[in-house]
Parts: sequence; structure tokens; C-alpha cells
Amino acid sequence: MFQVPNPLFDLAGIMCGQFGIPFWKFFLATLIGKAIIKTHMQTVFIISVCNNQLLDWIENELIWVLSSLIPGFDSYLPTLTEKLHAVKEKYLAAPHPVPSNVKEKWDFSFASIWNTIVWLMLMNFFVKIVNATAQDHLKKQQDKQLAKKVSASRH
Repeated sequence: MFQVPNPLFDLAGIMCGQFGIPFWKFFLATLIGKAIIKTHMQTVFIISVCNNQLLDWIENELIWVLSSLIPGFDSYLPTLTEKLHAVKEKYLAAPHPVPSNVKEKWDFSFASIWNTIVWLMLMNFFVKIVNATAQDHLKKQQDKQLAKKVSASRH
């Protein structure tokens, strides 16, 4: 599936790492933002776009609000509604079937390059998390051993 790259989200993650925001705090905030808030907003948007009755109602309400607030909007209204209906028909039309014998070509678009860079950054981040956790564990073990040696030397 094609995903639009979001450099602001990537930048936010990088900055949280740079400024030492704890991983779980960042992860839980991201989980709440993406899994709860973003998902429900996208669901409502998709339902409203794919439901013809609801889409017509939104269109009529929007036209009514714009025509009452903007003077002279009525003269542009037929052209605007014609363009909106053309876009709606284009996106609500069934997609053309793709023959099964056609092989897909590699897509070297900006999105695929950006996704590769983001994946490399995520893998680097994962390696750093594992490394930092291992170093922290080793430091705790060394501190315990040092405390035992200090307490043994006092006695």
C-alpha cells in the first residue's frame, strides 16, 4: 500500500530521541495519536466520502455556508460544483482491472526513496535502543560488583 511520507512526524521522532524523551513515553503518545485519534478521523473521513447521501448533504451544506458568507460566490458556484462532481465521479468509479500477466515495475518515486531512508533510520534507532539497553544492564552489573568489592574491602 502506498503511504504518503510525513517528514514532520519523522522529524518529531528524531528530535524526541535527540532531546532524550523516554522511548515508552514517545511510543505511547504515538500509539494514542495514530491508533486512536488518527484512525477514527480517517474512518469518519472515508465513510463520509464513500457515502453518497452523506457526501451530497455535506456538499449542499458547504455550498449554503459559502454562498451566504462570501458575496459573489453564486457566480462561481456552477463551475465549482461541476468540477466537484467530475472529481467525485473519477474517484468513486471502479478501478480498471489489471491483467495478471503484467509484471510490476520497480517504483523509484520520492515516496519509496523516503520510505527506505525512514526504514534505515528506524533500524538504526532499534540497534541503538538494544545497544543502550545492553550497556545499561552491563553498567548495573558492574556497579553491583564494585559495591561488593568495596564492602568486602571494608571488612
